[in-house]
Amino acid sequence: MDEPFLSVHQARADLGNIGRTKLYQLVARGDLELLKLDGKSMITGRSLSRFKAKLLEQLAA
Repeated sequence: MDEPFLSVHQARADLGNIGRTKLYQLVARGDLELLKLDGKSMITGRSLSRFKAKLLEQLAA
């Protein structure tokens, strides 16, 4: 089962060590959901899974 929330560092690593700027661009575009928990930025596991599935669909097309 996917983690419900991932740190920015974990999410970046899961996406092939993309940069922080790229990750925040994906958030701004609406591809990833970001929330703050006790002041720490977290990416929802649900949005990360959806984004990765979308990438795989694009590769298959």
